[in-house]
Amino acid sequence: MRKAIVMALVLSIGSTAALAETITLQTVIDRLLEATTRGRIIGGQHQVSKDKFDAEKIGYYIPEISFNTTLPAYRQRENYDTYAGYANPILFKQTNISSAGNIRMRQKVITGGDLTLQTGFDIRNEEFPVGTRVGTSDIIEYRRGLTKWRLGDLLLQFNQPLFQTSATRSSYFQARDNMDKAEIEWRINRANLKKEGITAYFDLLTADLDKQIADDQRQSAGYKAQWDSVKYERGVITEEAWIESKSGRLEKHLALYDAEATLEEKANTFTHLLDLPSDPRPTLEIPVVPSKPDETRARALMANVEQSAETELARINMAIAERDLQKTRGALGINGTLSAAFSIGRGNVEQNRPDTSFNDDVNTKDWRVSVELSYPIWDGGASQANLHSQELAYESSRLEYLAAQRSGQNNMEILLRRIEINDSKLGLLEQEVGLAEKKLREAEGRFGEGMISDATLLENRIFYLEARKSYLTTLKNYYLDSAELEKINLP
Repeated sequence: MRKAIVMALVLSIGSTAALAETITLQTVIDRLLEATTRGRIIGGQHQVSKDKFDAEKIGYYIPEISFNTTLPAYRQRENYDTYAGYANPILFKQTNISSAGNIRMRQKVITGGDLTLQTGFDIRNEEFPVGTRVGTSDIIEYRRGLTKWRLGDLLLQFNQPLFQTSATRSSYFQARDNMDKAEIEWRINRANLKKEGITAYFDLLTADLDKQIADDQRQSAGYKAQWDSVKYERGVITEEAWIESKSGRLEKHLALYDAEATLEEKANTFTHLLDLPSDPRPTLEIPVVPSKPDETRARALMANVEQSAETELARINMAIAERDLQKTRGALGINGTLSAAFSIGRGNVEQNRPDTSFNDDVNTKDWRVSVELSYPIWDGGASQANLHSQELAYESSRLEYLAAQRSGQNNMEILLRRIEINDSKLGLLEQEVGLAEKKLREAEGRFGEGMISDATLLENRIFYLEARKSYLTTLKNYYLDSAELEKINLP
């Protein structure tokens, strides 16, 4: 029975005008979510949040490596100063060549600290003045000396915050929460966009029916006005009744213009939403009634109300507020940083003097361990005010989460009940459409035999169209409620 009625509705809709090929509601939804500008924007925003979290996650577990260096630098300077071996200052012109660089690896640690491993090199050629006594005399002769540095080093350094929230972990958690929120917003936006598509789809179907109804009512009012004119001429009705009949015909004519304008508006809204050309207007197929959630799915939906979009968002916001509160509290107490470093150096230093030369191998090892502590004493009450603000923000988010839990349970019960009621109503409305269609066919047969008037036939047709409109309105609500269930993230 349901399939026969749906086919009848499709044929009737398709017969009203020369339209494009028929499309289904599922085709519209698929295009809306995947191929339209808004659908791609929603998907793109979701992907961006995932990429940002992946980048933060990679940065958390995989080291950051960089290479830094300078090209050989040439420097020439003149300096008037006192140098070793000279009794008085001299003017010395110096030429130096140097180059340095390093490869640095920085790794975030799960404790919230960071580990840095750095290797570097230092290459320098430095000139310096040397005063050399000539023979046994008191005359000092100016000579040039040269020092060559060829050194490499390795530094291992670890920093760990103490008694406070790590900025590294905070950044990671923030990126994770942003991704979770974006995931929820993606579900919400997709569901809402889907509901927009459902609304536009059914509004266009209903507007088409309204136009047909308005046209039939206009014709019916015209027949009534013609008949009342005859009755007025014969003195059966008063002039006032005749004028009211003519006025009614004009009102129905104006109502038809409004219905046609509404149909064009709904068609433009539909095509604009789907990024489709406005001409030709698409033919829409009346969708079948989807199956309602069975008992197993209904129980799963009720059991997973915590996974509803509103509740999940409230939970994440509460977690963020709690983390901010802990961070603020930690800043009021003792703060500290543990820093440990170990470095080794290898290389050689060659020095050439006028009177001697040497080449030394350099082998150095350095250790450093330090703990830096700080404790705020007084800041005019700004810290306490900030703490109080964070406490209020956390308490507000906690209450919002509890409210979302309660309302989520209640809303799910109402939503499932509404779906069940609309499913039952659709069964009755299908029967009503079937009876109205049967009555219309019988009226068409009697009209063909001349047993009823044009006005009576139009009344039966209007009754049939109104029944179809009621069916479409309920079916629209059924689809909208079903789309709302998609905001639940079932495991």
